[in-house]
Amino acid sequence: MKRPLSGSLEDIAPPALLRLVSATSPSGVLTIESDRGALSLEIDHGRVRAPSTAELRRAGRVLGSRRGGFRFQPTEVERLQGSVMSLSDYAEAAAATGEGSAGGASSPAADPGSRPPRGEVEIHVLPAAAPEDPLRDLVAELETQANGELLFARLAVIAQDPRPWRGSLEREWRQRGWELELLPFAPDADLEGFDLVVVAHDQDAARSGQEARWLDLVRRVSGAQPPAPLVWVSPLVDAVWVHRLIDAGVAFLMPAPQGHAGETAVRFAAALTQVVDRQLQLRLQRPDPELSGSVSELVGALLSATDPDEGVRSLLLMAAEKFERGAVLMVGAKVCRSRAGFGFPLNRNLTELPRGDEVLERVIRSGEAIMEIDPTSVSARRLAGVCGIEALSPATALIPLGRLGAVAGILVADRRGGALPEIDELVVLAGRLGGAVVS
Repeated sequence: MKRPLSGSLEDIAPPALLRLVSATSPSGVLTIESDRGALSLEIDHGRVRAPSTAELRRAGRVLGSRRGGFRFQPTEVERLQGSVMSLSDYAEAAAATGEGSAGGASSPAADPGSRPPRGEVEIHVLPAAAPEDPLRDLVAELETQANGELLFARLAVIAQDPRPWRGSLEREWRQRGWELELLPFAPDADLEGFDLVVVAHDQDAARSGQEARWLDLVRRVSGAQPPAPLVWVSPLVDAVWVHRLIDAGVAFLMPAPQGHAGETAVRFAAALTQVVDRQLQLRLQRPDPELSGSVSELVGALLSATDPDEGVRSLLLMAAEKFERGAVLMVGAKVCRSRAGFGFPLNRNLTELPRGDEVLERVIRSGEAIMEIDPTSVSARRLAGVCGIEALSPATALIPLGRLGAVAGILVADRRGGALPEIDELVVLAGRLGGAVVS
């Protein structure tokens, strides 16, 4: 990073700013000016000179403010002499000695906490390339023995004639990981929990007298949280009706095939499969977390000269300050691959899990963190095997790491068996940090 960066404390809390800069280990001068005073820190590869208790108290007042701004000037600084500490430990010590704390620490190094010192956290980074034979036999066995857990899209089909939806189309969709469930041909069907809905009318007359109810079904699906795309298949000869469907929220309109046999049926099935695939992919493209332009620019600049291995190390160093142990899994089209970790003795032979694995897929599809798991479930046992242990703790969090609005990785984090720490900033910042380096 060669250029200075600045931003507002309203966009990022000062302690989070210090932890982020500490994780990427740059050198330079960080200045914070707030309504409670100013703070200037010379940073040498993510570390600062250990301050006195009086200096920590002043820093605590500044770091407790959200009014003001920050500026980071990258530059070479004089090598620090004497006692030093990471910016993360500095932020923690300042919070403990600032206004409102019950007594102060006599020395910033006197209370290191239960975690190992930052420099002693050992990060294990696995090769970026997958092993030569990435679980082909295991995937085949899982598809046979636990097929239900491998399905990572549930599709509802409400069809006037259900027969064409069985057979080859259903088999092909199942091979893709899509579970097809045929529902009664009625506009009041229960559509809770489906990722996509297909409504197929062979004749327009089938909706006669029930237009309002069908439109209400479309609104229910498109207005759900999260919304599910609805594909409407019908003759599409009534322009007014088509407009009403679009207005209600239909995601895609397809003309009904002229028959359900021969080449016509084959072309229709291929086209519909392509439409469904695109709609499911679009559903995964969620907006980026609400992060200001200045913070996003800061993260990008801090990582500008970082290769993927170093970026993952930075992410895990930040996670190590909140969790007992952790691992990063990268999300691919067909598998989730173990990439790096700390505390876990990562399995170097078993590095991949198939997409569709229940507990991981829930995080990938929702983009939301899971705060605890059932360690006895088949999915959790497989994840434990990749982490190199027999069983995960129930107090294991799965945190999505974002890239371009989609989940590109998962942080598996053991929260020490205690209460869940404050992780909102970790979810946002780790999402941007991890997303910048996943590969």
